[in-house]
Amino acid sequence: MGSDKLNNDRITGINIIYHTIKPGGGMERYALDLIENLSARNIPLRVIARKINWPGIAPSNVEFVKVPDFTPFSRVNKHLFDVTASKYINSAWPTIGLTRVAGSTDIAVVGGTHKGYLNAIKKKHHGIFDYLTIKRETSFYKNAKCIVAHSRQVGQEVIDHYQIDKDKLHIIYPPVSFSSFSLAARKEREQIRKELGVQDDQILLLFPSNNHDRKGLDLILTALERSDKRFVLAIASRKAVTHPRVINLGFRNNMPALYAAADAAILASKYEPFGLVGPEAVLCGTPVILANTVGATEVIAEPACTRFQLTPESLTDALEKFLKMQKSEPLIITKPDLLMPQITDVDQHCTELLELLKKTN
Repeated sequence: MGSDKLNNDRITGINIIYHTIKPGGGMERYALDLIENLSARNIPLRVIARKINWPGIAPSNVEFVKVPDFTPFSRVNKHLFDVTASKYINSAWPTIGLTRVAGSTDIAVVGGTHKGYLNAIKKKHHGIFDYLTIKRETSFYKNAKCIVAHSRQVGQEVIDHYQIDKDKLHIIYPPVSFSSFSLAARKEREQIRKELGVQDDQILLLFPSNNHDRKGLDLILTALERSDKRFVLAIASRKAVTHPRVINLGFRNNMPALYAAADAAILASKYEPFGLVGPEAVLCGTPVILANTVGATEVIAEPACTRFQLTPESLTDALEKFLKMQKSEPLIITKPDLLMPQITDVDQHCTELLELLKKTN
């Protein structure tokens, strides 16, 4: 391989840079998954972060390096972290960047782009932090040896908006825990529906959301008001919504059971680079109704996924189509792996990342 970062084709250690190490969703969960899996392979890790709250006892071969904050302002500190984090790496090891790192990385993992987000929400007037973010992002992609995008949608944004050579780009979809999300969750279906007060003839749509505006709640409610009265929307979120067709679940940790209790999960996101809700629900046997802006639509085939455009008319049609698929009983996806073969578990995903690291070095 011709690099001191590898020893006899074996990676001797890895730097991982991400600003927040704690239990959470999206990239936070992805970071924990990478650290847990790679450390379990006896690969020493140096994890560089601003905030560190490891759940439980940290693996002995993981060194956490906490970069101090320099101001009282979180957005400023996040910017400064991205600019300075590479100074803390072990230079003998390759580096995986999960945030917009200044300096060179071996793999830049991209879960979404800022320009893609701004375009999706139609924000025409950019503020100082938008400009700073785009500047860091451009440098991050340019200086990386290779880029891993979490969907073709994101990969296209990197090429179109940042003029990056497509040969640097690799599409590797984010992993899902096959042990946490499985058909076994369906054993709690009837109990959960009873607890929620769902009637036998009602069709329960699950809407997990940490941002109702971005996830498209208004569009969903508009379409529901035009659709069959049997549809009800269960919202898993800290933010409650007052509407006659809504069941507020609050924040929940039992997502597999909720997916299994629902007749479908739904997202109408303005910007959703991937959307783990999709494959997680399908692994629990529950189909999904997703806007074509959701990256996961690339990998979930019908009848597990019903797609629609971001208009009330298109979503209303999709709900009607879904209703017809229900027939006399709920549609259950009994062989989810056949309908989304590109989705892998964490172990397979990390194996692909390691192979990529070896090729780049």
